[in-house]
Amino acid sequence: MRFLALLRKELRESLPWLLLAGLLLLGVGLLTVHSEARFARMRYQHWSAHQGLGPGEVVNTYDLVRSPHLAWVAMWLAFIAPGLGLVLGICHFWVPLFARTWSFLLHRSTSRMSILGAKLAAAILGLLVSLGLVWTGLYWYACRPGLLPIPEPVQILVVGWIYIVIGLVAYLGTALSALSTARWYTTRIFGLVFAALAAFLILVQWHLGWVFALAVLAIAILFVQTVAAFLSREF
Repeated sequence: MRFLALLRKELRESLPWLLLAGLLLLGVGLLTVHSEARFARMRYQHWSAHQGLGPGEVVNTYDLVRSPHLAWVAMWLAFIAPGLGLVLGICHFWVPLFARTWSFLLHRSTSRMSILGAKLAAAILGLLVSLGLVWTGLYWYACRPGLLPIPEPVQILVVGWIYIVIGLVAYLGTALSALSTARWYTTRIFGLVFAALAAFLILVQWHLGWVFALAVLAIAILFVQTVAAFLSREF
C-alpha cells in the first residue's frame, strides 16, 4: 500500500511533463498523417494519370519506393523520448537533491527499495503510456484502409519503440549521475556519458538482435549501478 501511495505521488508530480510529451507527439503525428494523406493522394493521382495505367494493370514495385509516412514523426520521437527521460530523471532525483527533501522522504516508514522502485515504476509507466501508447495508436491510425496509399511498414513501429527504450536509458543515466557522490570532473558524469554512448551504439546498429542486446545490457548496467548508489548513499 505504501508503494502504491509513493507511485501515485511520483506519477502526479510527473504528470505535467508526461502530458506535454504525449500531446506534442500526438499533435505532430496527427498533423503529419493527415498532411501526408492529402499530398499522397494528389501525388499518386497525378503519377497514375501520366503513366496511362488502366484498371487492373500491375504497377512496378520500384515505382512505389518511398520513405514511411511516419518517418518525420519518428524523428520527433527520437528527441522527445530521451528528453522526457532526462526531465523525469531530474524531477525524481535532482530536484529532491537541490530542495534537500531526501531526508524527509527516506525517514518515512518504508524501505529505500520501495522508494526507488516507485520512482522507476513511475518513469517506466510514464514512458509506456505517454509515448508508447500514443506512438502505437498513431501507427494503427496511419495503417487504416483508405487513409494512405501504402500501409506503413512494421519497421517504423519498431524504430519508434527503440527511441522510447533510449528514453529509459537516458532516465537511468540521469538518476545515476544525481545519486553519485563524486565530483563532476571525476566520475559523477559517468551515468550521463554512458547513457549517451549506449544510445549512440543502439542507433547505429542495423540488426534488431544487436539493438535488443545492447539495450538490455545498457539498462541492466545502469539499473544495477543506480540501485547500489541509492541504497548505499548517505543523504
